[in-house]
Amino acid sequence: MRQKVQLGLAVTLISAAMPAFAANPVNQGNDAWVEMQQRVEQAMPPEANPGAFTIDDGKALFFKKAGPNNKDLSTCDFGLGPGVVKDAYAQLPRYFPDTGRVETLEGRLLTCMEKIQGFTPEQVKEKFLMPMYKTSGEEDGTGSDLVRLTTYIAAQSNGEPFKIKLDNAEEKKSYHLGEYMFFHRWGEMDLNCATCHAYNERTVRGVPLPNLLDTHTAGKIAAAFPAYVIKDGTMRTQWWRNERCVMAMRLPWIETGSPLDAALTLFLRIQATKSDVKINIPGVKPRA
Repeated sequence: MRQKVQLGLAVTLISAAMPAFAANPVNQGNDAWVEMQQRVEQAMPPEANPGAFTIDDGKALFFKKAGPNNKDLSTCDFGLGPGVVKDAYAQLPRYFPDTGRVETLEGRLLTCMEKIQGFTPEQVKEKFLMPMYKTSGEEDGTGSDLVRLTTYIAAQSNGEPFKIKLDNAEEKKSYHLGEYMFFHRWGEMDLNCATCHAYNERTVRGVPLPNLLDTHTAGKIAAAFPAYVIKDGTMRTQWWRNERCVMAMRLPWIETGSPLDAALTLFLRIQATKSDVKINIPGVKPRA
């Protein structure tokens, strides 16, 4: 049933997005991206988004006992107290005293799987983290339990804007590392994030790219992830979106929940915090 729903919606949404490509010369950049995204969102009302299935699946996993300790994740502290998920995603990444690290939502879930459920780091990597693909063609389109959990918790901040603060030295250090990652040119292709995402006129293979230094655009993207990606027919998180760009630049894999993952995500979320865009998960993207 889900596959039939996803296939039908994919056809509808791709058809809805195509006029944006046809009507906009490729050098219109950010304006073309915004128009394309608006057409897709109008074609898929929230109640028709297949990503809603992922929220339900994530909720079931969140309250399911698992691991050597046979415990669920309902006592995990996402920064607002044990078990509080309402509004937590809107304030992540953030610093956690118990680990001494700035953590993303995915990273915090991995921490709780170890601390509460008793999984070893090796078990977490094998059970919950995606394989390290060398090319996008190798990607798994089936999703993962970590994505399902992330989607459920993120959706509990729907209707709220991002409101991330840099309250301590570790968060400020992480933010500046993310800023450095965004602007520093590296790797065999001598690229950085800004090469594609700091200008209005950028396109790749005729597809307009969002300018992430435009705070409203950054807000629209951050508020939509985890998002249902039509091209893949599955949900994707912000970590995955970041990793796709890193992979395209031929750089080493960004490990989920790592300091580099947290830093780049924090930099982008601060951009989103400067906007008034409200979180609306699951989002929908024609491609990502």
